[in-house]
Formats: sequence, structure tokens, C-alpha cells
Amino acid sequence: MPSNKKTIMILLENSNRILQEAIQAKIDSTERGPVDITFADFDGVLFHISNTPESKSILNISISFKGAAEVIKDFGGKELLTKYYGPLLQATPEANYDATLQINLDNLPGQKDALAAQLALLKRHLFAAPFQKAIEKKSGDIIIFNYRPEETVYIKSDPDRITVIFDIQFRDADDIVFSKIFLQEFADARRTMGQAPAVSFAQKEPPLELKGVKGVKAGDNNGFVSFVLFAHHTTDKDRDRSIDLIQTFRDYLHYHIKCSKAYMHMSMRTRVDSLLQILNRARPEPVDVVKKTAGGKTFKRAGQN
Repeated sequence: MPSNKKTIMILLENSNRILQEAIQAKIDSTERGPVDITFADFDGVLFHISNTPESKSILNISISFKGAAEVIKDFGGKELLTKYYGPLLQATPEANYDATLQINLDNLPGQKDALAAQLALLKRHLFAAPFQKAIEKKSGDIIIFNYRPEETVYIKSDPDRITVIFDIQFRDADDIVFSKIFLQEFADARRTMGQAPAVSFAQKEPPLELKGVKGVKAGDNNGFVSFVLFAHHTTDKDRDRSIDLIQTFRDYLHYHIKCSKAYMHMSMRTRVDSLLQILNRARPEPVDVVKKTAGGKTFKRAGQN
């Protein structure tokens, strides 16, 4: 982009807008009809909103994604959901889903607007559980969070820092180039922001923190993005903010890669249109040479247009 323009980086929301609006609509409505809504979110997450056949006022909100069962069982996901949702969390989730919240539309807990906004953070809270556990534990162990079919987050907790490593599978070789440039901007920005986490990018070979860890993939299409969160990033005051930002990084990266590609394609099309206009203006006008005989008749020489 031109140097006199500022590049605006859009932060993605941690809540799910569709989930919030759908629940808010049911809360505000006085009608209690059947509900059956299924929709997706980033990272292969699937949501399902439905009511029970016995009562149209009982609304279930369910979620599923790869690795959710492990998060709930081993990484403190159940405890975190209980902290935020209390009795709304069901002991037995809906079939084919990993966690289910249930509300009674005729007997809502708390404020209506606040409830819809809190329920919309269901994915955020589940994804936050491994990070929360690493921050609290700080034992030097590595938490392996398999949150996507081909990608993993490794979280290494040390007494003085938390190292978060994203193993990202790039399907397009150009995306690796964009990622390097994009992350270089992160590194440059950190020079003027002393409190920012350290960030690095490695291609093909995993970083040293993953040496000896089983199941780590390595190849031309594998990129490893490492963030180092220091003590001031994980204080009680800043912990939630740090988790909010770090867990959306992968989606944030790919979102801006696509935006960069779209901008470049648009610029290329604009440049091609400009060059075509120049070529059209440079094309010589056709010359129509007409000859006349002594008697006044006109004719064209052979071979002339």
C-alpha cells in the first residue's frame, strides 16, 4: 500500500455474532415455536441451537469441534464452563456434540442482553481452557491442543514465561511468503512496543521447544509461529485479554493473508486496465487512401484497406 496510508488490522471477535443474535431473538420474542439452527464458526466449530420436544421454552445451545472432548476432560474445560455458566451446563451433552448449555426462556437467569452475550462466548471459553491451565500450572510441561484436523497448538509453561507455538498447515506456497512478511511487521512493531510478546516464524523445521515432542509434523507446507508471553502478560489483570488475542491468532493471520491477496489482485486489475487505456490511445488511426481517375472516379489500390 502507499506509504502515506495507514494499514488497518482488524481484530476478530471472540464471540459468535450469529449465536448471540439468534439467542437474543428468542429471548425477545413472546412466541415459542420450534427451533433448529445449525451453523459453523472458525476452526471447524459447529453450533446447534434447538428446543426440546417437551417444551418450546427450553433452549439448548451445543458446540462441537476436534479436540473439544479432550479440552473438557483434561484441560479444565468443564471447570471453566461451570465457572461462567454454572447450572446452565448440562451433565450430558446433546448427541454428537461435546458440550450443551440449556436455558429456560420463561425463567431467564440475569439480564437478557448480558445472557445472550455470555452464551455467545461459549467457543471462547472452551478454547481458553488450555491456555488458562498452562498459565496456572507453569510446570515446564507442554500442553498439546489438537484443535483442527491438521493443526495443533503447543503451549509450554515455564515459571517465567508461556510459549505458545502454532503449527499451521499452509495449503498455498504463497501464503508462507505472506506470513513471513506479515510476522516481520509484528517483529518491527515490537521494537516500539516493549511490552508486546516476542514472536518468531519457522518453516519446515519445528522450533527447539518442540524437540522430542511426539507427533510434531514437519514439511514444506508447515509453518511454526511462536509467541512468548512474559509474566506481565499473564497477571490477573491482563490474563483474559492475552488469552482472547492469542487464541484467535491463526484465524487473524489467514484473514489478513486473504485480504492482502484481494488487495494485490485488485491493484493488478487496476494496473492492467490503465495499461490497456494507454495502448488504445497509442494505436494509430487507420488511413483510408482514396485515388481518383482523370474522369473523377474513385478507386483504391490493391493491398490497401
